[in-house]
Amino acid sequence: MDFLGKLFPQLAPPAPSQEPATRWEKAVTALNGISKQVTKIDPDGVDVYCFPGAEEEVDKFEKVTKTDAVKKMVLAQEPGGTCTMCAALTMAFDDAFERGFDPPCAMLVFTAGQPEDPDAVTALIQERAAQLENANQLSVTFVHVGDDPDAEAFLAALDGLEVAGASGDPIDMVDTVKDEDMKNAMEELKDPSFMESGGKGGMLGALAGMAVGAGVYYAYNKYQAKKRTEGWNGTWEVKKQPDNESTGVTLTVTDDGEGNLTIEGYPEDEEAAAGIPSTSGNYVEDDDNYTISRQDANGEFISGNIVDEHMIEWQDGFVWEEVPPEGINWTHLVAAAGAGAAAGGAMGYLCQKKFFNKADNQEPANYMIVMDRSEKMIVMDGA
Repeated sequence: MDFLGKLFPQLAPPAPSQEPATRWEKAVTALNGISKQVTKIDPDGVDVYCFPGAEEEVDKFEKVTKTDAVKKMVLAQEPGGTCTMCAALTMAFDDAFERGFDPPCAMLVFTAGQPEDPDAVTALIQERAAQLENANQLSVTFVHVGDDPDAEAFLAALDGLEVAGASGDPIDMVDTVKDEDMKNAMEELKDPSFMESGGKGGMLGALAGMAVGAGVYYAYNKYQAKKRTEGWNGTWEVKKQPDNESTGVTLTVTDDGEGNLTIEGYPEDEEAAAGIPSTSGNYVEDDDNYTISRQDANGEFISGNIVDEHMIEWQDGFVWEEVPPEGINWTHLVAAAGAGAAAGGAMGYLCQKKFFNKADNQEPANYMIVMDRSEKMIVMDGA
């Protein structure tokens, strides 16, 4: 998972002293993380539908596998206009049925407000559910971004909507994630006992991008850093986003244990290093925050996002992945540590939702994301 989408500084969760992010910024941060996660199991890429689009139409971004496509979506149009959800869902459903359901389709809808045509949306969902042979073919998970009461009421009416499918069997195609569900899950992330138990789903970082305040974001960075018992000492391979292609550069990092990093291994030829060499870095921790940065040859500081204890994404588009000792596999260690973790609680409940459950279990599927870009997304809900 993309653990908070640090690709664009303007989309990063705000520092505690700054104003809260808008609903749109939170949703795009989550989109970025989710897209990177599901493309690992959907190599064809994720289709993204934004509404309203240019001239009140729907903007469609096909096969999103690279972050420049996300950037294009963000910059294409500012949020505004009415919540014309029905048009976007119609387009997404048409594409899903045309493609077929082998593998099945998992759709995620971010919305901040009630659609202008709620009855039409409900009728559309009922109509398409009636065409399915079984409930596994197509699922739709709605995520409420923010606390708009009309949106909450609309999604509550959709949740558990059940109709008879083409075979006569009942089809429960829709489930929802409420604002309260998200807040409760974010509260769990602040609890050290939850983190230490391994209680986190595979979509954790992307969901953390939807945190109501900055505290969860910093808490997650801090927690991941704490899992390193010997600081950041080690050997790190430098890769280039968005595809995490190796640059051929391997670094040796020495941590003095007091917040200072010495970085060795960049070739003298900057072009060969695939970036401006860094020779030093630092990290700062207090009761609430944890930040890490490195200094380039020009003296500029580049901040990093701790994806997990073995990976750091930097704002200049590079990724450091720790090189494991011979015979060690980081993925296997993480899986072993998470085995037996509690599946209950707010985060466990969230990860049982249809879209997240498929992605968390790495089920092959065609993943689709529908984004509300209406005026309701401009709102800042507060920390």
